[in-house]
Amino acid sequence: MILLIAAFAVILYFVEKYSLKHVLDKVTFETAADKGVVEPEEAFSWSITIRNGKRMMVPYLRLRENIPEGLLFADGSGPVGSTRFSWLTSTLYLGRRQKVCLSRDVMLPKRGRYFFHGAFVEAGDFLGIRSVTENYPELKDVVVKPRRSDSPELAVLLGGYLGEHSVRKSLMEDPINTISFLDYTGREPMRSISWIQSARHNRLLVKQYDHTAEFSCTVLLNVDCPSSRNRSERLEQCFSIVRSVCEELEKRKISCDFRTNGSIAGAIGSWDHVGDGLGAAHLETILEGLGRMTYSYRESAGTFLEQEIRGMQRGKSIILVTPVAPEEDPVVRTAAARLEKMSQRKVLVLYAVNAAGGFEAKSETAGDSQAWAD
Repeated sequence: MILLIAAFAVILYFVEKYSLKHVLDKVTFETAADKGVVEPEEAFSWSITIRNGKRMMVPYLRLRENIPEGLLFADGSGPVGSTRFSWLTSTLYLGRRQKVCLSRDVMLPKRGRYFFHGAFVEAGDFLGIRSVTENYPELKDVVVKPRRSDSPELAVLLGGYLGEHSVRKSLMEDPINTISFLDYTGREPMRSISWIQSARHNRLLVKQYDHTAEFSCTVLLNVDCPSSRNRSERLEQCFSIVRSVCEELEKRKISCDFRTNGSIAGAIGSWDHVGDGLGAAHLETILEGLGRMTYSYRESAGTFLEQEIRGMQRGKSIILVTPVAPEEDPVVRTAAARLEKMSQRKVLVLYAVNAAGGFEAKSETAGDSQAWAD
């Protein structure tokens, strides 16, 4: 009897030791979100899939998922995980060759780039006495677009500025002077494709119009703020202003290009410069870039605007978005006057001001201030 008990104890010892050593073998974890770019407070599905690919069960598995700070449940029940630490803890059992998917409907309230960093996993042995912990790192991101600007003054001023040029466009629509052909990038409207030239050169080409015949606009975003006071709030308002501007241009079917001196996180492509175009894909490219924007800049306002002045085309309308009023920033004030002189069209300058209820948009044109013309 004693020998039998001793043999059983030895078997349990080796089984426990083996189970502890191999409890996480062939166990995989994958984090996923059904949307990569979302609106503020837009619900999306976030899930983690756990697979046990071996024949041995996992009797105890404890997950500590590293989640973005500020993640909320979509039903409004509160923050995901602890209010103090960005963790969500789950405990489960995995049978042999079992797959478990934990899915949650969540949302993010603020603009920015958010990361799901994977999970720390604690797994128990066969007897439930000891456990091992491993880290399963991942780097999945979700980008939240900026909110639309809620400034009523912005809507009025932008409508007046674009309305003036819409009249000019209708007056000059016929005839249209084509000055060259460029490769089709996918952002240009289909009506710009020259099918004759495309067939001749065996690739899609689009017409480049004389700017006296087709109205187009350049949207410039400067994030070099001369004052550190309320800098983040001012820049957030600038991102919202740019979104409202680009959506209004898209609504009016006005082709635009976007340029900024801001630093854009995770920019595999080139979000700091989006070429002329129209359509949902073109607009979404700009909005995703705005969502990825940080509060730092690649180059100063002077360098950025000097480059734009040198490359500015005659007849190009310009909307410049900047953190502070031009009278507070001599560099922007001087550059706006030079841009207007170079393009020979009015430059609309939009900036954020600190109002009683927060920041709101204001605007000026280069012609509004005599000092700009000096």
